[in-house]
Formats: sequence, C-alpha cells, structure tokens
Amino acid sequence: MGAELKDFAGDMATSPGRILWLTDTYGDHNGVSTVLKSIHREIKSRNLPVDLMVCSSTIEPDDHLVVLKPVSQFTLPMYRQQPMRIPNYLSVQRAFRRGRYNRIICSTEGPMGLAALWLKNAFSVEAYFYLHTDWLSFAKEVLSIEKPGLRRIERLMRIYYKRFGNVFVLNSDQHQWLTGKTMGFDPAKVFLTAHWVDGIFSDTTPPLQKNLPFNGNKPVVLYTGRISKEKGVMELPGIIQKVRSVFPEIQVVVAGTGPAEDELKKSMPDAFYLGWVSQETLPALFRAADLLLLPSRFDTFSCVVLEALSCGLPVVAYNTKGPKDILEDAISGYLVETDEEMAGKVVGFFLDPFAQKKMKQAAILRAEAYKAGQIMDRLLLDAGLFMETCQG
Repeated sequence: MGAELKDFAGDMATSPGRILWLTDTYGDHNGVSTVLKSIHREIKSRNLPVDLMVCSSTIEPDDHLVVLKPVSQFTLPMYRQQPMRIPNYLSVQRAFRRGRYNRIICSTEGPMGLAALWLKNAFSVEAYFYLHTDWLSFAKEVLSIEKPGLRRIERLMRIYYKRFGNVFVLNSDQHQWLTGKTMGFDPAKVFLTAHWVDGIFSDTTPPLQKNLPFNGNKPVVLYTGRISKEKGVMELPGIIQKVRSVFPEIQVVVAGTGPAEDELKKSMPDAFYLGWVSQETLPALFRAADLLLLPSRFDTFSCVVLEALSCGLPVVAYNTKGPKDILEDAISGYLVETDEEMAGKVVGFFLDPFAQKKMKQAAILRAEAYKAGQIMDRLLLDAGLFMETCQG
C-alpha cells in the first residue's frame, strides 16, 4: 500500500492537474444540489479537468459525474430533508486513483467530506472546501442553540475547515469571518467565488399567462425558496400587513415547500401558495411578479436573487451576506436592516412607477456581471490549475 501511494504521488507530480469534486447532495431538492448541477453542466460543456463524485442509489453516472452506490443511508433528526449516504471508502480511493486526480474540492460536511479528508491525507494532495451553508445561523435559528453551544460549534468548524487547508467562500462576510481573529485562516488560503444562473433565467422569458391563481393586473410580491424559519418566512405576514395598510390590493405569492409551510399559511392565509415550482417554470413566474422579497439573513449567496435579477425582477433583501454583495442598493433593488424598513421600501417601490421601470433595467444589467465561464475559470485558477488547462 505504501509503495502504491508513493508511485501514485510520483505520477501525479508530472501529470496535468485534475480535480475530484466530492458532494453529499446532487439530485436533491436544495440549493447546493441546484448549484452543483449548474457547475456540472459547465464542466461538461467545456470538458474541464474536473469530475464530480456523489454517493447515490438513484442517480446515473454521466460524463464528469462519478456515482458510487451507498453501503448505508439514514437521516438526522435535525435535518431530515437531506439523507446521509455512506459510500464504500475503498471505492472512493479506487476511483481517485483511476481518475489520476491531484486536487480535491468538497462541497458538503457529511460522509463525502470525510472521504475528501481521507484522500487528502492518504495521497498528500491539495484540498479545498467549498463553503455553501452557514451552519452557525442554522444552529441558532433552527436548533435554537445558545451562545455557549454556538462557540463550541464555531471551534469545531475551525478545526474541520482547517484540515482542508483552503476554503472557497461565497460572500465577503464569510471571508471576513474566516480570516478574522476567531477563525484565524490565512487570507491567501480563502478564495471568494460566486454562482451563476442558467440561461433560462432571462428577461425575454414570456410571463406566465394561463392558470394563474393571482390577478396579473394587480401588484404582485413574490417569495420563492424553502419555507423554513431560518429563511425568515415568518416575518412575511408582518411585512405584508404593513404594506397593505397603504396598498390593500397587494398580492403575495409563495413558491416552495418546507417545514414552516403550515404555520405560514395560518399566519398569512390570503397568500397564493404554489408549492414546489420547477426550474423551468420559475423564470416565467419571476416575469409575472413585480418585486421579490427575501426576508432571510441565512443565505450565503442567494441564487434566487440572481435568478430574479436576470429576469428583470428587482429584489428587497436584508443587508447581509450574499444579497449584500449582489444587490446595488436603490439601483437593482433595496438592502434593508429591519422588517419595518423592508415594508417601507415595498410601499415606496409601488408608489413610484418610474423607479419600477428603472430598477427592472438595472436588475438585468447587474445580473450580467455573473458569467459562468469567468467564475469557473477563476475558481480553477485559485485551485491551482493554470488557465490554459481550463480551455476545453
């Protein structure tokens, strides 16, 4: 075994760079899975030196997609929507050697995260963690963990992410947190990256015209995403109540599902609930709405903001994390500090037709700054691959 690893390391020293990207989620209904599918499409279209690896009993292998069958599967009580799938770790090792990879990226902290660390140590290769989720916010908002527990979780996160050595982050707040005194990461090892949206999200997509449960001739505010407390959805009833004191005709549309759905329906029964809306239908829904509300302080990037902007839909969001880096305040949308301010910006938006038209145009221009090719090339360069290896 030791001789094999030595031979492997020698071979890798003279081979072109290749990345194995491990993830615990790919075919699931969550934001990380959606992003990774977009990344996989970009990799395939350009034949980039990157393969994704996922553990699943339902997903079929594909070009640049390695699928391992799980030897076991279970769910955690606090996160039932995402099954934990345990791979055969010897199969992970064999696939790594066959693919002649010399770098690792990992997107999730589950069983495939452990596999990534094992490969890093076994083969002495560079490893990068792609930080999608703010687990401190999840622990605070969903699990109601108080400060002493949060500090322990933060220490565990520091230990875990430092084992990778390098981290990709999706917003400037995360970068500041990791390189600050508490986490103590070397700024040269923390790389800022971004997401992009599929081409179907466009201002040329025709709005939904048929089978609409709401009146397309009246003002429409939209929330789309997971209906859960960490996403701030329970602030929506109070925000809408304030807006309706000025605009009683305002219509609220909610697209998505989640554990707080029943509670939200009781608090805001006169909204239109569409359930899970497919990626293919979302662009037309964005085009049919007038304004997107994002009451979440949880999102590390918020693809829904970029999707909305791409369709010419302005956004009102909190001045934090991902939305803060994407939105240009009072240009392509509004960044606010409180729910009361969010309600006020909604009212101001509908009182000013000129601002509505101007913001729709600015939204489209802002979205054009997030191009798949540029973002992917930057990521590969930060991961140690020279640009010439990225031109598939």
